[in-house]
This record gives sequence, C-alpha cells and structure tokens, in this order.
Amino acid sequence: MKRWLRPITSIVAALVAVTACGGGTPSAGGTTQPSAAAQDTELIFYSGGDTNVQDLHQKQIIPAFEKATGIKVTFTFLEHGTGAQGIYDRIKAQKDAGKTQWDIDLWESDTGYYTRPDDLFLQVSPTDIPNLSKVPKPTLDFVQNKAVPYRGSSVVLAYNSDKVANPPQTYDDLLTWIKANPGKFAYNEPSTGGSGDAFVIAMLYKYSDYNKYVTQPFSASNEKDWDAAFAALKALAPSLYSNGVYPKGNAGTLDLLNRGEIWMGTVWSDQSTQALAGGTMPKSVKITQINPAFNGGAAYIGITKNATHKQAAMKYLNFLLEPAQQSFIVTGAMSGYPGIDWQYMPADARTKFSGADKEYRLWPGGTYGQDMQRLWHEKVAQ
Repeated sequence: MKRWLRPITSIVAALVAVTACGGGTPSAGGTTQPSAAAQDTELIFYSGGDTNVQDLHQKQIIPAFEKATGIKVTFTFLEHGTGAQGIYDRIKAQKDAGKTQWDIDLWESDTGYYTRPDDLFLQVSPTDIPNLSKVPKPTLDFVQNKAVPYRGSSVVLAYNSDKVANPPQTYDDLLTWIKANPGKFAYNEPSTGGSGDAFVIAMLYKYSDYNKYVTQPFSASNEKDWDAAFAALKALAPSLYSNGVYPKGNAGTLDLLNRGEIWMGTVWSDQSTQALAGGTMPKSVKITQINPAFNGGAAYIGITKNATHKQAAMKYLNFLLEPAQQSFIVTGAMSGYPGIDWQYMPADARTKFSGADKEYRLWPGGTYGQDMQRLWHEKVAQ
C-alpha cells in the first residue's frame, strides 16, 4: 500500500453492524495519564466542525474527563467554516507579542494549520501522551506530530438504489452519470462542509499531481493546475441540482437525498451511517466509494506551543485515546473510525467495521483549503 493511503472500513459492513451496536457513555476510567510537574485545574479548548463533533466533546467526553480528573474544561465551539483563521491569527499574535502563556490550550481544526511555518503547535510524543503509542505512525507523520488524531471518517458517494442500479465506480464515471442525469446530483457549497470540499478536491486531483499535496510543503505554484479543474466544475453546474444550486452544509445534501429531490450526492461516512441507523434516511439510500477514493482521514487536536495549561491538555488527549473513549466514538452516536490502531479496540468496535477493503485519499487543508474555497466562489459559483 502506498504510504499516503490509510485503509478505511467497509461501508457496507458499517451499515449492517451499526444497527446492532448501541451507544453509551464513555468511561471515566483510564489506564495511563501523563505525569505533570504541576497539576492544572482547568483547560481551554476550542473546536470546530459539525454538531456531532460538538455533541461528542460537550455531552460525552468532557463530562467524563472532568469526573475522572477534576479538571474544568472551558469549551468553545465554532461551526464548520467559521472563524478558523481568526483563531489561528489570535494564537500567532500571542507568539508575535512574545507572550509565554497563551490563552488557548487545545485547538481542533483543519490539519493544514498545525504544520504552518509559524510553528505554533507542540510536537508531541508518547512520553508526553502515553496512549500516542497506540496511534498509527502515518497519521502522526502527516502533521509532523504537531497534533493528535483521535477519530476518522471519509467522504463517500450516497445514492438512491431505487433509482440507481449501478452506481459510478470512478470519478470519471460519476461525471458521466451527472451529465446523463441532469438535476439528480448535488454537492454542498465547499465552505459549508467537507463533503462538498471532497467533490471539488477530486476534480483538483484529476488535473493535478496528488503526491504534491501530501508529501511536500505548501507551494502556491501547485495551484496553477487548478484553472482547468474549476473550468470543468463551472461547465458541470447546469447538470447539477436545480441547474447549479449548492446546498448549505453536509446535512443539506443528506436532506435532498432524504426528500428524493436528488438521486446521488457526496456525504460523510459517519453522518450517513448515523442517518441510516437512526431511521432518518430511507433504506433505499446506499453508500459506496469510488476509485480512487474521495478524501478522508483523521480529525486532529493540537496543543498550542505555549499553552497555559499544557499538562491538562496532554491529559485530555491521553484520555481521548483510551480504548474506552475510542470505542464510544466508533459504536456510539459519532459512528467514526478510531484514532488508535484497531488492534487496541474492543471486539464489538472491531466487528462493526470489519472487512477493510477501501482506501481514502488525504487533503492537507490549511492554505490549500482556503484558496480552494475562495477560488471556487470566484470561478464556479459566480
């Protein structure tokens, strides 16, 4: 397997097993915690994403962590696509001002922020966070150990099996299908959700060299290949839902599928699995993966380099990587992939996603992500 690909789970197996796996409350117990020279009593944590991410931390992990450690967590959540650059600028301003204690300890955001040359995030190891030894090395290498992967998911293709007997197998097949079935496909506005990003990113990779984005530092010169991709997306617009209307958010595409207004769209594996298991999506909706796959990967949380409550931040991440908490991410409402290797997961979690036979591609986000979203608005949405 190429080093930039990580196995993902069989989506079909996930749909079968999720109905049998009940959610629960994460354990307050933990086998190992980092040592601390001084005991922190509070933690400042900023996060972003969809509401399922907010619920995971705010309703499940944080209460269990506070009960287990006595550390008070102040949690601030920003919806996907809002405020990330402002948070980054806030952290950088404290570094530029020479402050030795920064007012954000943990930050969950796009992976590209962690490896920017400003060097704002702490490079961690199992000495700092013992459970980091359970995390697959490639996911740490991807961010130079400057953030901790704690869950994963991938973008997949959802389709109405009552209308589509043979879903597309490749991205080119998908483009052909969209043109042959005008109005029956949608992807959300990229700045409002990652499943829309993925459709656009797949077009960028069609016209550019994938390896440049996952094995090399950011270079604006790589974006010269994007003009052809954006031109193709612009030309495709009349064949999309309602002659080029882009739903808002990842949930927007799911809603159109649910109402039968489209027959196919890009969705997140975890959100679609939750919807199908919870009965909020018709059973006629199935999910599959194309080849090469849409992008996916781990969600990361980084410790700022001069975090005021650095030891508490390490404790939180160590707690989050405990198999008990990781199992809740897999079998509970999140329906995600674990951040730690599957060998450390309980049997019920392993069987939920048995038969790993697909792969996902990576996307560095950060400046590439910002530029992609801006240029999409300028060249496609206008």
